[in-house]
Amino acid sequence: MTDQHPDRTEADPDADIGTDIASGSDPDAPSRTGTSFSRRTVLAAGIPAVAGVLAITALSGPRPARLGDPTGDEQVTAALQPHLSGHRRVAIAYLDGSGTTRFGGFGAEATDEFEVGSVTKTFTGALLASAVERGEVTVQSTVADVLGDEAEGSAIADVTLAELATHTSGIPSLAPSWWTGRFTGTLLRQDPYPARDGDEVIADALGITPNGRGSYAYSNLGVALQGQLLARAAGTDYATLLGDRILQPLSLASTYAPITPEGLRDTATRGHTSAGLPNAAWTMHGVAPAGGIRSTAEDLALYLTGMIEGTAPGASAATEVLFTESQSSETSMNWFHEDVGTGQLMTWHNGMTGGFAAFTGWDPSTGRGIVLLTDTARSLDDVAVAVLTGEVEL
Repeated sequence: MTDQHPDRTEADPDADIGTDIASGSDPDAPSRTGTSFSRRTVLAAGIPAVAGVLAITALSGPRPARLGDPTGDEQVTAALQPHLSGHRRVAIAYLDGSGTTRFGGFGAEATDEFEVGSVTKTFTGALLASAVERGEVTVQSTVADVLGDEAEGSAIADVTLAELATHTSGIPSLAPSWWTGRFTGTLLRQDPYPARDGDEVIADALGITPNGRGSYAYSNLGVALQGQLLARAAGTDYATLLGDRILQPLSLASTYAPITPEGLRDTATRGHTSAGLPNAAWTMHGVAPAGGIRSTAEDLALYLTGMIEGTAPGASAATEVLFTESQSSETSMNWFHEDVGTGQLMTWHNGMTGGFAAFTGWDPSTGRGIVLLTDTARSLDDVAVAVLTGEVEL
C-alpha cells in the first residue's frame, strides 16, 4: 500500500485500501490516542474489495461483537478490557522489561492460534539477517544476483534485498495479474491472494516496472519476492526455510506458514471481519512471506524476547537500520522504528487479514513489549502503543 503519512488510525480492515479487507470507516480518521504512526502496514486487499464487502455486509447485517470472558493475568485483562470494544477473542502477552512475561486474554488462551498477517514480514526480515550471517546474500544483493539469467531484461533486476525489506523498491503492493480474483475473493470473504506458488510470484514480480524507487511505499509483493528470493538462495522453499532457521531454533512449535488451505492445522480457527461476519483463512500461497504465518501469544512472546535480547536467529533484523526517512521514522529489515510521541523510537509491526489483527512491538529504552492478537479484523495499534508508552499500565 502507498504511504500517505496519515495519523495513526484505528483502521477497520474492511474499509481501507491499505488494510486488509474493507468495512466502511474512514481509514485516515485521527487516532483516539493522539499519537501518530507515519505508516499503516497491514496487507492490502485493494480498492475493488471495498465495494464488494460493503455490499455483502449490507445484505447480511453486522453482528455485534461480545468480548470473551477474561483469562490469565487479572491486572492485564482489567487494564485492557476498556480498550477492546468490537473484539471477540483476544490473546495478550506483556513483556514487562524485567524478564517477566504475563499472559492474559478474552475467550482465548496464550496457546490459541491466530493469523498474524503482516507481522509475518518480521520473520522474513529475520530470514534475511540469517542469510546475511551465513554468507548466502548481502543486503545489497540484487534480484539478478539471486536469480541469474532468469532476471535478464527485467526492470527490477537491480533492485536490492535492502530495498525490498524497507518498501523502497518501487514495486507496487500487488502484481497487476492479481487483481482479477481480488473482487470475488473479498466479496465471498475468502483468501483474496491468488493461488500462485513461489516461482510464479517471482515471475509476476519480474514483470513489474518500478515506480517511485527510493521512496517508501508499502509493498506486499516486494516482501513476498524478498522471501522467495531468500528461499531460492538457500535452495529450499519458504515454509521449510522459516521452520529450519527461525521456528525450530526458538522452539516455536505452534507457529507455521500453511501456504495452502491443505496446510492448515486442526488448531486453525476462522476469524471475523470488523462487521462480525466469518472470514475464511488466508494462507496466501506464494505471497505467504508477506503475511501467511499463524501463531500464538505464547510463541510470539518467545520470538519477541529473542528479538529484544538479540538472541533469536536473525535478531539483527530488528536493529540494523537500512532506511532513514526522518529522525522519527526508520526501517530495519522489515521492522519499523517510530517515535509515537514520546521522543523514543518504538520497534514494531502490525498486521491484519480478513478475519484477524495483530500487533508486536517494544520500547528499546525500557525493554517493555506487547503482543496482541484478535480474531476480529480491527486494529489493535492504539491500545498496543498506549501500553508501550505507559499510558495504559499493566
